[in-house]
Amino acid sequence: MKKWYNVLAILVTAAIVLGTFGMACEQKPAPAEPTGPITINIGLPMALSGTASPWGKIPTPFREAWIEIFNREGFQVNGKTYKLNLVQVDDENTAEGGAAAAKQLIYGDNCKFFAGHWTWNFSAIAAVTNPAKVIFVTRTGSPDALPASWGGAYDPKKMPYVVFGTPSQDEFTNWCYSIVDAYPNYKKLGILDSTVGKGGPGWVKVQADLDKAGIKWQSEWFTPGTTDFAPIITRFKEEGCDIVFVAGWIGEYMAFLKQRWEMGYKDMKVACSGPFVSIDMYKMVVGADALEGAIGAYEDNSKFKITKVNPKYIDMCQEALKIAAQKTGKPYEYTGEIKWVPAHTQILVQAMQKAGTVDDPDAIMNAIRGGTFDTVVGKWTMSGAETYGSAVNFGDTGALCIIKDGKEVYLSEHPMEPIP
Repeated sequence: MKKWYNVLAILVTAAIVLGTFGMACEQKPAPAEPTGPITINIGLPMALSGTASPWGKIPTPFREAWIEIFNREGFQVNGKTYKLNLVQVDDENTAEGGAAAAKQLIYGDNCKFFAGHWTWNFSAIAAVTNPAKVIFVTRTGSPDALPASWGGAYDPKKMPYVVFGTPSQDEFTNWCYSIVDAYPNYKKLGILDSTVGKGGPGWVKVQADLDKAGIKWQSEWFTPGTTDFAPIITRFKEEGCDIVFVAGWIGEYMAFLKQRWEMGYKDMKVACSGPFVSIDMYKMVVGADALEGAIGAYEDNSKFKITKVNPKYIDMCQEALKIAAQKTGKPYEYTGEIKWVPAHTQILVQAMQKAGTVDDPDAIMNAIRGGTFDTVVGKWTMSGAETYGSAVNFGDTGALCIIKDGKEVYLSEHPMEPIP
């Protein structure tokens, strides 16, 4: 009997202890859910020093304003609300600077995604982002960002987390089409680039596409550091080129623009494969008269005539331009950033929503490949499965502007077809 009494006492004691423990567990508050939006850091390796720094610094007020407007609503994934924090780090537009910036953004600033990148250090950054499974939204125009089959470094198997949010290589051909759309009675299109890319597979493809489209063209090449373009201008004139398209070299573009005017070829139209970052800077270097009629890329989505853009996105961009003007204390006219950080982040955000996760880069990349995204520069479907080895190449409006009375005015537009 005593034995059973001892057993009963042990059971009662155990029940009391377990009951007390259970009450304690019930009383212990559960971890608090975040009361506000959860922040996701987006990294931007950017030229903030050196000769390319104007193209990094001037768009910054607009970038910051657009993110600020976007965060008013944020976005939802699986019932949770998120907002974005854009972290810019100087990449010096060099390979060494790009690698250092990428490491700082990933391991120092905890960035899960990169967006808005355009500088000439794709390989150095991709070498850091891919092993870390950080999705890197960039452009195709840098020579080392071209597919390996074109002599570049991009390999979809070795770089599964790369997205070409801005198809710069394909844009160039598309802008040629847009120039011809604007001037169907042109005689011959002159194309000017540095000898760095001469004879490369990328140029071979551009030339083949122009031939297929029936566009008459003549290529000339300059050695890096060239300041006297008179001989090249003369050759273009002798070849009957009444329009010259300069491939991305802003300083050389301005020198060419100025010198063709000084040589008396004032009717020769000159375009550049990039937006006008500062009209005042161009006027100072080129001269107001020589700048008239200059042609450049155009990203003011409120002026597109063919590409359809969600009115909400147009309003966001226009408000961001106004906020940028207030922050800088002067008129803010640079619209070229619209297709970079805003469009790139919209691709990322919509892919997260489609994948139902903000943490699984493989699921997000699966949503990106071949996916359709509605952005500030229109709705496009990722393409390039055959050409790039993966359907991660976004579309483009192919829009151009012309300088009239010292201001950018819409010229033409040739929306890009999906590439194979």
